[in-house]
Amino acid sequence: MGAHPHVFDQTPLERLSKRDAYDEAVAAGIPVTLGWDGDFSDADLLVSNPAVPKTHPKLLAAVAAGIEVISEVEFAYRISLAPIVAITGTNGKSTTTVMTYLCLRACGEDAIICGNIFGSGYPEMPLTDAALNSTPDQVLVAEVSSFQLEWVVDFQPAAAGITNIWPDHLDRYEGGFDEYAATKQRIFDCQGPDDYAVVKANDPVVVAPGGSTGAYRPRHRRSSASPEAAGTPNVLTFGATGEHARVEELDLVLLNQRVRLTDLPFTEPHNHVNAGMAALLTYGLLRHKAAEDPTSNAARLLDEAEEAERAKLTASRSVYSVRQAEPKYLAMPPQVVEGLKTFKGLAHRMEALGDRDGIRVVNNSMCTNPDAVIKSAQSLKDPAHLLIGGVNKGLDFRPLRHYLANHRHRAYLFGTDAAQLNEMLGGSYPVFRTLEEAFAAATEAARSGEVVMLAPGCASTDQFRDFRERGDVFRTIAKEWLSQ
Repeated sequence: MGAHPHVFDQTPLERLSKRDAYDEAVAAGIPVTLGWDGDFSDADLLVSNPAVPKTHPKLLAAVAAGIEVISEVEFAYRISLAPIVAITGTNGKSTTTVMTYLCLRACGEDAIICGNIFGSGYPEMPLTDAALNSTPDQVLVAEVSSFQLEWVVDFQPAAAGITNIWPDHLDRYEGGFDEYAATKQRIFDCQGPDDYAVVKANDPVVVAPGGSTGAYRPRHRRSSASPEAAGTPNVLTFGATGEHARVEELDLVLLNQRVRLTDLPFTEPHNHVNAGMAALLTYGLLRHKAAEDPTSNAARLLDEAEEAERAKLTASRSVYSVRQAEPKYLAMPPQVVEGLKTFKGLAHRMEALGDRDGIRVVNNSMCTNPDAVIKSAQSLKDPAHLLIGGVNKGLDFRPLRHYLANHRHRAYLFGTDAAQLNEMLGGSYPVFRTLEEAFAAATEAARSGEVVMLAPGCASTDQFRDFRERGDVFRTIAKEWLSQ
């Protein structure tokens, strides 16, 4: 785009964990300085890798010198010709990102999966790649991490949502959980009255734009869900008590659409919640595009859905019906539901690998915090042998101790921080050096009707390059055992 990029890394070549990125930059003719300890005095703009904390002295020095520092998310927003749907949260954001992508594709939108999502098994790319090659008729569906939100300035997604916020990455944030949660909330900061914010109803942590607490959920908005305060986005809520999408005992309710849970290709309660959020993000994006162009595909789908809902309600009226002013009907296009029905799961997220002698094996390598361990275990109908371990990110595992106290599930601890985890879990669990040793013990103890699941609850960087490599190694170990 006419700029002259230069890559700086304090790590020397021999210690680079991802040599392929270096080789790619060199092949593209981009100057790369390794083992670097200088300054950015000649830079006009600094795009910081999300792995670098915002408190890094070099970044602070750049800011003090008047150099603008931004994140990849901000850079991508500035060059993108397509609107962006952004999803963040502690758990469930990759699944929600893919579900939103599938819903938009089913609606005829040219959606692209991008951002922080990695190893999903779906066609994904970095957000800047998607932005550079974008066209106005596309939609970029981006998973966004808190690290990527630390340096946003003007980032304004057309639709954005937070799945949930639980303690995670506390080794990153000096201000603890409050700073981590506030960083996630930045996804809504620049949204305006033509944009849509999707949040869980009555969430104790997530703050709806325009509200002072997470419990603030106006129940009497104008029928188009437009904001009451100028400058704030439209708020759509999901969850058990969601106004616009909610999970009931037998149904998932999406505005006017009632979908039997048994008609969806997933049974996990948390995925029903994710589906509700994905549907609302899709609806918000369609509304945004329809407002910009009343002749667009999005506008046509919404008009058809609303007309069908109007006809249905008109047909059900009787002479005894109370006559009121003609309302504006909120209606979810049925194509959104069809998109949810095509969801087939993600690699490394509750990935079923097979069974042997009635023992099922599940790869959930993407599970990287204690709450995710609990949620994934709760989604299983059978007793489980949980493989937990790696590098703890400064998180408290005592809630998991209470959950395991019913002895329905067993834990097998491995990796660098296994002893520390065992102490927080009560000190009664077996400790192993490697994932392979923990798997061998779990499969030996498991019986027919039980599950062996990798649910690490930790980072993978003690023994693996990333969670994907950890999951790939686990899959290889499991496949060997399953074939015996």
